[in-house]
Amino acid sequence: MPRVTVLMPVYNGGEFLRPAIESVIGQTYTDFEFLIIDDGSTDSSFAVCQEYRDRRIRLVRNEANLGLIATLNKGLELCEGEFIARMDCDDICLPWRLEKQLAFLDAHPDIGICGTWFEKFYGNCSQIMRVPVEDAHIRFSLVMDNAFGHNTILMRREVLERHGLRYDPDYRYAEDYEFWVRCSAHTRLANLPEVMVRYRYHPGNTSNRFRREQGATADRVRRRQFERLGLALDEDTLALFNSLVKFEFRGDLRRLAQAGSGLVALADRVADRLGIPRAFAYRKLGPHWYGACGSLADEGLRVWSLFLSTPIGRRALWTWGWKLLARCAAHRPITGPGLGEGL
Repeated sequence: MPRVTVLMPVYNGGEFLRPAIESVIGQTYTDFEFLIIDDGSTDSSFAVCQEYRDRRIRLVRNEANLGLIATLNKGLELCEGEFIARMDCDDICLPWRLEKQLAFLDAHPDIGICGTWFEKFYGNCSQIMRVPVEDAHIRFSLVMDNAFGHNTILMRREVLERHGLRYDPDYRYAEDYEFWVRCSAHTRLANLPEVMVRYRYHPGNTSNRFRREQGATADRVRRRQFERLGLALDEDTLALFNSLVKFEFRGDLRRLAQAGSGLVALADRVADRLGIPRAFAYRKLGPHWYGACGSLADEGLRVWSLFLSTPIGRRALWTWGWKLLARCAAHRPITGPGLGEGL
């Protein structure tokens, strides 16, 4: 039995499939099975998979299109490895990914879910996604949003089997975010601070095609997070927090001041419940507070003063304060469908 199963669902992914497959079979660690499940593709995907004669590949084809969540759960049932690595059919693993993640998990038996930093690329442009590394920091980040690259994950199958963990079809388009939240109740979490996967950003990505639906589902996950932490939030506070997290704050100076005080109070409560320093929570929320303040930069230096009046503003990276000062001095607010586009 192989130590690792690499699980890769495929649906009409023929355009980028070959580089994805070749990045897996070219791993420096070789004791794995490569479980590819074609979810009823209507393009060349299945034929492309059949081209590869590597004995480690196990190719399964769904008779009809089941959808991603059902296919992932089917894959979890079929996996034979002690560890399960996730892979997407349009991304690229760096050659040492499995070797380094497996060595880390062997050295840290208390950790059941391990991701990595990843490179998000589109054409000649790229961005390194430096997700939080330590367990407590990941848990705080999960209160706001997904803290893992799904395609970077290596997880212990024993943790999933012991607790009956599977992807929930009620959380479509954010099923991985909800899954990590539930996993966090049963095991410790980690991300390795090294890029080991290249994430291909293109119009066919779920985050592009179903942005609105994904955001609404993520709002539901955040609500459950607060409930699990024993923090009962009224609807207005929850809606305000969601708007800040998604860089969608809208309002006047009075509403901005209310958002600042509410965000600090909430950060304090969550940090205390999770046992992490409040300073870390403030720093993590810095970009979100900058986004909210930046939306009202046309109000001038009063907004910059409001930004610095909170511990979140004072603890934020200095670049946020200087960028906001420049915006406020020029009366140039952040605009766009998502305020994060002006970061």
